[in-house]
Amino acid sequence: MTQRLVFLLVAACTYLIHPAMAQDTHLMKQLQQSHYLQYTMKADSTYAGITRWSKKKVMHSRVLPLAEDFNALETKGPGTISIDHGKTISGKGSILLETPASLGEKNPSNRSYAFAEVIRPLKGEDLGDYNRFSVWVYADAPGFYSFFVGCTLYNEGKHIMPAPGRFEGQHFVTVYPGKWQHIIWEIPDLYRDSVTGFSVNIMLTGSPQGAADDMKLYVDDMRIEKVDAENTRGFNLREHAIAYSHSGYKTGARKQALVQNVTDATFEILNAEKKTVFTGKGTRLDSNFMQLDFSAFDKPGYYRLRIGDRMTQPFPIGDDAYLATAWRTLNYFFAERCGYDQPGTHQACHEDVVCVHPDGRRLHISGGWHDAADLSQGVGNTARGGIAMLELARSVQHKNVQLYQRLLEEARWGLNWTMRTRFGDGYREGGLIIGIWTDNIIGTKDDIQGKATNNPFDNFIAASYCALAVPFYIAEDPVFANWCKRSAREDFAFASQLLGVAVNDKNETDLYALALVSAMQLYRLTKEQAYLDRAVQYARVVMDCQQQERISSWSIPMHGFFYESRKKKRILTYFHRSDEQFMVEGLAMLLTDAPSHPDAALWRASCQAYADYLHDISTGIKPYEILSAGIYEVNNTDYSGIYHEGDKVGMPTMEEYNAQVKNGIPLGGGFYLRRFPVAYQFRGFHAVLMAKAKAAFILADVLKDRYLRDIGTRQLEYIIGYNPFAMSTIYGDGYDYPPLYGAYAGDVVGAVPVGIETFENEDAPYMPMQVNATYKEIWTHTTASVIWLLSRLFKD
Repeated sequence: MTQRLVFLLVAACTYLIHPAMAQDTHLMKQLQQSHYLQYTMKADSTYAGITRWSKKKVMHSRVLPLAEDFNALETKGPGTISIDHGKTISGKGSILLETPASLGEKNPSNRSYAFAEVIRPLKGEDLGDYNRFSVWVYADAPGFYSFFVGCTLYNEGKHIMPAPGRFEGQHFVTVYPGKWQHIIWEIPDLYRDSVTGFSVNIMLTGSPQGAADDMKLYVDDMRIEKVDAENTRGFNLREHAIAYSHSGYKTGARKQALVQNVTDATFEILNAEKKTVFTGKGTRLDSNFMQLDFSAFDKPGYYRLRIGDRMTQPFPIGDDAYLATAWRTLNYFFAERCGYDQPGTHQACHEDVVCVHPDGRRLHISGGWHDAADLSQGVGNTARGGIAMLELARSVQHKNVQLYQRLLEEARWGLNWTMRTRFGDGYREGGLIIGIWTDNIIGTKDDIQGKATNNPFDNFIAASYCALAVPFYIAEDPVFANWCKRSAREDFAFASQLLGVAVNDKNETDLYALALVSAMQLYRLTKEQAYLDRAVQYARVVMDCQQQERISSWSIPMHGFFYESRKKKRILTYFHRSDEQFMVEGLAMLLTDAPSHPDAALWRASCQAYADYLHDISTGIKPYEILSAGIYEVNNTDYSGIYHEGDKVGMPTMEEYNAQVKNGIPLGGGFYLRRFPVAYQFRGFHAVLMAKAKAAFILADVLKDRYLRDIGTRQLEYIIGYNPFAMSTIYGDGYDYPPLYGAYAGDVVGAVPVGIETFENEDAPYMPMQVNATYKEIWTHTTASVIWLLSRLFKD
């Protein structure tokens, strides 16, 4: 009997005995249809943002002729075009773009082979009166569950589009073969003063095993339009919207919502029978905002909030809060499994990808989870995902049996890959870019080969993952649990041996903080004094990297933040992935496990200093109360080693850095507090917020600071509705959620994007309709962070 069938039967039997609590009937339907994530969930488009956007009134429209002006069309890449009168929306014929799925040689970067593109040229027109691009497409690709179609705006005016070396000016959509799909793309923020064309393209991704070697796309009814565009930039709330937590509110938690430009301050909470069960008065804030606080209302149930003619969608109060988000984010990881036959998403994949040790030994690395919208893999994000699942499992173990069991099953999938891709001498598969489907046959053109590395970052986080896992599996599978334990011990030792070699002035704080957490995980598992001694040693380094004293000369006197190293040349900041919580996590673990140690007072003082910092930066982004990103100094950055996708154009400069820094809140002496990170090509900042939120939850427990828990919760609420766009940014969860850059995975329920970004050098939120990397890209590390935060909300 297969593992999938066994779990199906267990879940079904458990459900008959004790029905699972669900956030709504839709969640229960998803759980039943997916057999509790033995198959992937399907999204309900009823509440999707694209559903509302598609219904907008078009105030003005202009056709961009295709078949009628065939000779004017241009192509790029390997594709060919022709007119097809058999498949057409317009009735005038469509343009058939045909291309092979791959080329004769693999791209050395392991990214897609190329793009096949059809361009509708224009003559340098000013299209400022239009703000939406519209086109219909029909995909024909046997063997593909979905593929990616891109649209491009070409502008040659004052600003070039697509932005060189950046991701602005292109919009990507998941298309499903066998049906017409309407692509709409609002472009109010894109430069279009001298537009030379619009295009549609196919990404050549290679063919999954059993798929056709060619791809066809029919393109028809291309238009530019004028609509009432979505708000995309700044702090003002979407018109007539209410910002609130779409996942609900836990009993005893702070419960708030936000509106703008209302006259009457009276609001109501309505139950499922539409009866008023609570009435309150909103608090007026700056910029005509109003905060609606209903923390005093604690009766479990499903409710709507109404103020004037505005009303929310239903949300839960009580144990059901966040339950749907928990299941759906877990669904994302299940959908991202590599080497797994995932009906509706992809076949078993990448069985011809290997990792090679310097001595020539080889490992097949199919398995684990695809890292993001592409097909890459790495132990760091695998471990982050698995650790988050185990933390949530611990919190729901006695509250939700089905979720607990399913979390352990998925965490084990990641553990198997983490341990199976290590060579046992410190070398392992640390990370490999994969951007194509392969044929699973070794010896063909699409084989991918990565190099094993011996990296303390990888081994420390793998050790943490494996050590944390042991207690969850020891009773039912001691063999597997002991494999985890042995791997954790060995990987910690390998990492410790190279710690002094790997450390430098840019990574010292991060590396020692991770080493500290890893040592404490091993101490908690084994109770061996040697691990505690290592943790104490590492903690002293981490604390030496901290600003302990308040800088009284600043306009906002602050302390508690960390520098990149003990030399304190540059304050530590993050812009894409962040593990900022590790510093206080390790110290908090020491305080909990060794409260009588001679250094305990120092640990507590360090934790308190960082808690003070969180308090200080919690008021900089009003009225949303999300945490500011970090402190930057003018003329103090280092670009060496920064990852840049594609050709080396659009690289960051000191001029750009300083321009972004100076848009922050001036502190004095050339220092600024940025509300959002300084960033370049890789934009989107959910991970930065959530790392600070993790720290807030950790310190709320160890310091008994309830307000820190509210701060931590608010960062998650921002991601799922309490934001200027009044949208949940998690695909298929909550309301008004946007399409995401899913690429190879397609539209995955529970996927969390890299996150809300900033426009150019501004220091304000920006969330365009445009779907592109990295802000709209789905990533394991952001989804893992949501799961980790949920573990704290389900803890009590």
